[in-house]
Amino acid sequence: VLFHVRLSAFSGGFVGVDVFFVLSGFLITRLLIRELADSGTISLRRFWARRARRLLPASCLVVVATVVAGRLMLSPVAVRPLALDAIAAGGFVINFMFAHRLGDYFGSQLGELAPSPLLHFWSLAVEEQFYLIWPTLMLLVTRRPRQYRRLMVTVVVLLGAASFVTSAWLTDHRPTWAFYLLPARMGELLAGAILAMAGGAFGLVSPRARALAAWLGVLGIAVAVLRYDGTTSFPGTATMLPVLATVLVIIGGGEGSATFGPAVVLARQPLQWIGRHSYAIYLWHWPALVLAEARYGPLTLTQRFIAVAVAVLLAAVSLWLVEDPARHSAWLALRPRRGLVLGASLCAGLALTGLATLATQPSLDSGRLATAPQLVLAAPTDTNQATGATGAATGAAGANNNTTTTTTASSSSTTPTTPTTMTAAATAGAGTVPALATLASGDLSALVAAQQIVLADGLAAHDVPSNLRPALGKVLDDRPAVYGDGCVAIGVDETLTACHYGVKSSSIKVVLYGDSHAAQWFPALEEVATKLGFDLIVLAKGGCPTASVEIPTATLARTCPAWRDKAIAYIASVRPALVIMTSSSHYPNSDSEWSSGFDATIARIVPSARTVLVLGDNPGATGDPAACLAAHLRSTDSCATKRSRIAIEQRVMAEQPVARKYGAIYVDTTDWFCTPEACPMIIGDVLIFHDINHITTVAAEYFEPFLEAAVTPILREGRAPS
Repeated sequence: VLFHVRLSAFSGGFVGVDVFFVLSGFLITRLLIRELADSGTISLRRFWARRARRLLPASCLVVVATVVAGRLMLSPVAVRPLALDAIAAGGFVINFMFAHRLGDYFGSQLGELAPSPLLHFWSLAVEEQFYLIWPTLMLLVTRRPRQYRRLMVTVVVLLGAASFVTSAWLTDHRPTWAFYLLPARMGELLAGAILAMAGGAFGLVSPRARALAAWLGVLGIAVAVLRYDGTTSFPGTATMLPVLATVLVIIGGGEGSATFGPAVVLARQPLQWIGRHSYAIYLWHWPALVLAEARYGPLTLTQRFIAVAVAVLLAAVSLWLVEDPARHSAWLALRPRRGLVLGASLCAGLALTGLATLATQPSLDSGRLATAPQLVLAAPTDTNQATGATGAATGAAGANNNTTTTTTASSSSTTPTTPTTMTAAATAGAGTVPALATLASGDLSALVAAQQIVLADGLAAHDVPSNLRPALGKVLDDRPAVYGDGCVAIGVDETLTACHYGVKSSSIKVVLYGDSHAAQWFPALEEVATKLGFDLIVLAKGGCPTASVEIPTATLARTCPAWRDKAIAYIASVRPALVIMTSSSHYPNSDSEWSSGFDATIARIVPSARTVLVLGDNPGATGDPAACLAAHLRSTDSCATKRSRIAIEQRVMAEQPVARKYGAIYVDTTDWFCTPEACPMIIGDVLIFHDINHITTVAAEYFEPFLEAAVTPILREGRAPS
């Protein structure tokens, strides 16, 4: 809880879950062994009925309360994921959902910016899955009564060892799976189980030695809580410290423990009160914190403690009114079927709650249509060129019902003879964007000038259109195809995967190199590659900057430099006609550090390519765009970002001189997204931002003419775009 309150001293407080797993494995196995000793067998129905009475009434109450409160306090775009989480919680599979959802770059970013109010239910899912498997294994082992103790120890040792090995391997290769899934966590539960099997054997050890061991365990837990942090590779081998420390604390307790052991302190009434309420506190505290921050913005430390205090109060009430009555009900305990029916009914209730929430989601648009954004280009001074350009644009317009030839992006009353109109309607797959050969050999500046009119119209609009692309409710599913193709390396992956698109047989090679901000431009560049006839090679790794700079994340700090070296070596082997490199500007490095690291990288790439084009990063938003727009369906201008508040221009100033130093071409994209005053979130029917700093695939496709204008003169004439 103190870790979730974000007290910096408790940076490793997440190991509390590991302590919980060891205790749970110990207590549950001890209960099963006692039942086995008393009755000679284990009743799975009675065990599962007891678990249902113990865990489900309180947890289901919290889920329903969280969903109801979430409808009032969360952004409307967050309601659908919350409803799905509620359904998964009722099926004890929510840990699988989070392992999948948070297992890629976009998911992990989303998890940090807008965590699920039910995220903490992953540990309960792991526990419940263990409760399904472990008693069944114990029951199978007891079918050989003369050997069951030896068999049980063998099973625990083998499964526990396999689990810890799995955890270590997954932490290096699939850390999200390692954190959330039972195979990597079962060893922690089994560490407690083997203690229960030892029975009173530890009573043979002197009380003084046990007390010293227990204090050593308390110290080990404290070290993990105070020294572990976000840079710790976890769980992996790092779990051994809190797990073994908890084992030592358990050994130090029980009958015959020394009077100076930690059991004396833990037996104090305030700590016993916390212990009795710990399950309920765990259930309530995380939704209280997440929902409060979602509703009121970032909370101060005092406000976070107030949220926890409210959660503790709710925990006390729910223990009194729900948890204890269900747990100690003689009527429910009389027959296992009653407890099982109660559990099944509660789980079904969660599924119905989630489905009802999905079916009653609020509208996420204004109910009004918008036209596709239109670029109006001034015709070239040469009459023949003007006629050709206008003809090409008109032909494309005629092929698309959403396209109108106009003098401005918002007018449709006149059809001039000189301007060229281009629309984003083709980005949905209908029609084709006119070739830019007629546009003054790829006059990028003309497109940028026309874009300023489109942006101004976007700032003047007020409604979230009903035909918004992508729709607000589906923006989280909007990702470039390179992710589905496995072409963007995840955090732990240092393997280079070079994916080819466009005209793969072409002798003209163009490399797109960078992080997720390079991958976001793929939809447009793939179209350009097909149109101009070159082989587009994508080299991308999420969270790995092009600049050789320090990365604060432990996994990326290890894998990114190795991957970057492989990417640069690959570029040297291909010797492409053009390398397009771009990277997010949101890494927490100073501009001077970034400039130095950028220099180190580009110096290695320039000798291997005929031309290097550095695409400046796009400006982002100051908050979640979809959430803001959902809250301002008729006042989208409230979500626009003031240009003075974006920090992108400082990063541009750090990169431009370096690019110039090595003869690389630098394209500043800031004016693609912003007027001199502000940056809109929507232009026409196009949603620009996927999240706080990535653009949508539809926006990338809209900007295809810009990238074509930048690339065409380089490939055809060997010069920079104007």
